[in-house]
Formats: sequence, C-alpha cells, structure tokens
Amino acid sequence: MATSLRTFRVLARPAARCCNRATVSIPAISLHSRHHSSKHPAGFEPPTSEDLSELRERVQDFTRREIPEELAAHTDKTNAFPNEMWKKMGDAVMEEISRASGSIGLSYAAHSQLCVNQIQLNGSPEQKRKYLPGLISGDLVGALAMSESGAGSDVVSMRTTAKKVDGGYVLNGSKMWITNGPDAHLIVVYAKTEPDKGSRGITAFLVQTDYKGFSCARKLDKMGMRGSNTGELMFDSVFVPDENVMGDVNGGVKLLGGMGYMEEMPASRLLRDAKLYEIGAGTSEIRRMVIGRAFNKEYANA
Repeated sequence: MATSLRTFRVLARPAARCCNRATVSIPAISLHSRHHSSKHPAGFEPPTSEDLSELRERVQDFTRREIPEELAAHTDKTNAFPNEMWKKMGDAVMEEISRASGSIGLSYAAHSQLCVNQIQLNGSPEQKRKYLPGLISGDLVGALAMSESGAGSDVVSMRTTAKKVDGGYVLNGSKMWITNGPDAHLIVVYAKTEPDKGSRGITAFLVQTDYKGFSCARKLDKMGMRGSNTGELMFDSVFVPDENVMGDVNGGVKLLGGMGYMEEMPASRLLRDAKLYEIGAGTSEIRRMVIGRAFNKEYANA
C-alpha cells in the first residue's frame, strides 16, 4: 500500500484558506527534472492492481465517512466549498471523491491536475522545490488560469499580455471561469508574450496571488458543480519575476473552456433545459429499449 500512497501524493491536499495568504517556503528536498517525452517523472513506480484495489477501498471508506449526502447537498445549496475538506483529501483519488460530491471532486482536480501536475511536468527544479511542498502538504491551494471572456477555448483571441521588463514580466488582463480562483494561493497563468505568434506566442507563469495588482473580481454563480468556487481574476500590472516563468517562453498552450456552464450565460439554460428531452419521457436507455422492442415486434417475421 505504501507504493500506491506515494504514487498518489501528487493529488495534493490544499488547506482551508485563511485571511492571510501562506508564506512560500523552500524546504531542502531533492527533486529531479523530467523529460517532456516521458509519461511519468523519473523514479516513478507504478502501483500493482492489489495496491490500487486497496487504495480504492480506503477512498470509498473516506468518502462515506467525510462526504456524506448531507454535505454534498449543503455544498450544492450554498454554492460554497467546505474548506475543512482540503486537509482531509490528501490520500483520496478523484473518481471516488466525485462519487460522493462532484463539486468537491472538481475543485480537488483543478488543484491537483491543473496546477500541481503542471508544475511537476513542466516546472524547473527550483520551482518544484519552492511550490510543490506547500501544495502537497496542504498549505497552498492551486489553480490554472487560461480562459477569458470572449476567448474561452480560442486561445489565439487571448487578451492578457505579459510585457518583458527588467527582472521579469508585467501581466495585464483578466481571466474568467477559473476553478479555485477565489481560493488559490498559486495560479498557473497563461499570457501572450508575443501576440503576433498566435497560440505559439503564449507563455505560462507561476503567479502568487499575494503579488501586487492581482485580485479576484468576483465569485461566479454556476448552474451545477456548485461549491466548486469559480471566479473572475484581474491582473493590473502584476510583476512576475523571471524565475516564475514555467517552461519555455512562447512555449504554447493547451485548450480549455467552461463559459457555457455559468448561470449568467444563455447557453447554460439551453444545456440545462435540453436535458428534459432526454429524461422527460424516460431516459435515453429506456427509450432505446422501447423503440427496439417496437421494431423487433414489427419486423420479427419480415
């Protein structure tokens, strides 16, 4: 079991947020760089099927104990993440957490996969030493910021810029629909460093949310996954030092998007209401069964 637990430490448990942001420390640990062509970090030991089965059972026990139906319903109703959960999720995995509460699972996924995993895959040894211990120990909450209003999955239309100055870059712009945005201490932010190069003129930065000029303008109201706090972020001449550039300058970007899931967008109403056509007269599976029986009856002797 020790092997599987070590394997899933990367899923990280951020702590409940307090008024003052955590101070980032640099413990003396040894981390290895990773070649982008490999799937796993150096020294990765895959868990056995027995390890995974045991881990799954432990996570199921955890969700039954810590994420009862009442907590999942309260999270949805109040549209507020239960901050006491961050510290409790260190050894849990996404599939089983999401069985208990999709909202809690989504916030944990944004932290572990979009922030921690990005740093593990693409960060420098110094960045890993500086940030991963806090993210994994539960002192920091992580997020990733790429989407913008009017430029969701269309990264070429991104308007946030990063201008090179002495010692670093100055970021200006905004990001929208950012999961964990209202709670994060560290955010992987994508900005245009060379706008003329399109998607290849975009660079990733590690932005601490205590940097001057950063703010969360508002928490967004979603039609679902309520309690997975999602926000609009503002960057008003935020200085980011050179050592917080993650990966190569103009290294490009992957595609993400979530605008249509916000209550303020007409698309969310259409998506929500369209589901009635699938379930109003019975689920899709039941309707296929009814139609199949009708066809079989009519053409059985054809």
